[in-house]
Amino acid sequence: MLSVVLANPEGGKLSFRKTFLRAQIVSLCATGVDFMISVFLYQFCAVYYVSATTIGAFCGAITAFALGRNWAFLNKKGKISVQFLRFVVINAFSIFGNTTGVFFFKENFDLPFLTSRIIVAVLIGIFFNFFMNRYFVFR
Repeated sequence: MLSVVLANPEGGKLSFRKTFLRAQIVSLCATGVDFMISVFLYQFCAVYYVSATTIGAFCGAITAFALGRNWAFLNKKGKISVQFLRFVVINAFSIFGNTTGVFFFKENFDLPFLTSRIIVAVLIGIFFNFFMNRYFVFR
């Protein structure tokens, strides 16, 4: 199954299903970077959890752009400066959503930081980031 997701023998645009699967793999990688940095900053450097979330999300976004452009959405031909500008705008909303979502769950439901991060990351990643990247950034 993974080899089907990783390979694109046609060399052209991927189907929605393949793009979605690839985007989820990219999202997992970017989320891994995001979580490692935000949890490290929060747990070991005593950075305020809202700030740690923002910094982690920014680092994850850089990872997501590189992998999304070159592998998930296969759009290396698009003008990188235009794609990057669109990506920055979309990810500003994503980072804002992640940060405010974590604040909302932690403060209103007294959920642990990591639980809040996971809930919000899944919601933002599937219902916002994928569609905005597919239809706006890397179209």
